[in-house]
Amino acid sequence: MRSFKPLLGLMVRYGLVGIAASLVHASISLALHKLLGMNPFWSHATGFFGGLTTAYLGHYHYSFKDHSAHTKRFPKFFITALTGFTLHQSGVYLLVNQLQLDYSTQALPLLMVSVPMVTFLMSKFWVFR
Repeated sequence: MRSFKPLLGLMVRYGLVGIAASLVHASISLALHKLLGMNPFWSHATGFFGGLTTAYLGHYHYSFKDHSAHTKRFPKFFITALTGFTLHQSGVYLLVNQLQLDYSTQALPLLMVSVPMVTFLMSKFWVFR
């Protein structure tokens, strides 16, 4: 049986980078929403793309310690990010507009936990394999 230590280490590194990217994402999103009154759908979209660079560089260099050309990895990462973006935006629409959850205290935290689970699997088994 294989050791789970390497997978656990990867998950910890992925989580740390994800936290950093999520902080960038959430900070931009909440600042635009709370300070400028931007609609959550658009503030969330802007915040998401704000965290994209942090996530890609962090996962490339730290989480997966990849040495492949960016031209090989970034297109797959971008597709993964667009999948995450679609899940985030659909989630904001469903949770805020349809279910009437509060964006700041309910929808955003839920999305910041659930969507990274999907993108981790895509990153591990497709982007950085």
